[in-house]
Amino acid sequence: MTTIDEAPAIRSATRVRAADLREATRKTAHIRADSDDAAAPVYLDIEVLIGRDPASAFAALASVPETADESSKPLRYIGTARGLAGLIADVQRLGIADAVVLLPLADCPVESLMLEELAPGLGG
Repeated sequence: MTTIDEAPAIRSATRVRAADLREATRKTAHIRADSDDAAAPVYLDIEVLIGRDPASAFAALASVPETADESSKPLRYIGTARGLAGLIADVQRLGIADAVVLLPLADCPVESLMLEELAPGLGG
């Protein structure tokens, strides 16, 4: 006899945009309270621009065009890979969101800088 296991339904995530962590906490709490599925994931959008040092990240910010719609602007992080990792850890530790969605500004090499700066410290 052959049986087929049905895969559990994939929960759709809710993405949140907030100006700061306080607003993100408030929004995710409302989403979770109003949801029929308390385990449905909530993702926090974060615009990022990182550099090898804060000064280079802020200098690169000058080339990023301003957006017209200020009301839907997500949380923004400008700084270093280590600082971004700390922000992500805080979001997780405080239960603000289940994950973050990094939205690179300009030609910000987020992935390569994160790997270069953080991966060596992860080795045992």
